[in-house]
Formats: sequence, structure tokens, C-alpha cells
Amino acid sequence: MELDAIRVLCRTKMRDGRLPRTGNAVTFGRPGDGKICDACGETLTASRLMMEVPNHATATVFFHGDCYLLWMEERAATS
Repeated sequence: MELDAIRVLCRTKMRDGRLPRTGNAVTFGRPGDGKICDACGETLTASRLMMEVPNHATATVFFHGDCYLLWMEERAATS
């Protein structure tokens, strides 16, 4: 999926509450384990970095490493 499309998905999902607007200070990174990326909707495979963000307001969210960075950028842009 193209980066611009993922940015739009992040913005849309933050607006409608599917992604949090805030992040936890504790974030974990490890190889993907088959979960679905909460940003792009694609599978988090073991060959790519998966970021896990525990969130007190919603359930834990999971991202590809690249999607996590885009989410962080979009959060900062909407603050």
C-alpha cells in the first residue's frame, strides 16, 4: 500500500476512533506474529517489524514499523 494512502487511513481512523490520537510512552517492537496492522489492515508477518502500542483508552494497537511512523507523524500533525 502506498504511504499517502496509509496516511489517509491513519487520519480517518483517528477521526472515527479506530486509532488512538495519543500513544503510550511504552511501545514494543518485535517481528510480526500474524496480527493485522491497525493502520493499513495488512498482515504483520514475521519478516517485518511489528510495533505494539498498549493504550489505556482502547485496546492495544499493532502496526508495521513504517505504519507506526506514519501514525506518529499524523498524530503530531493533528495536535
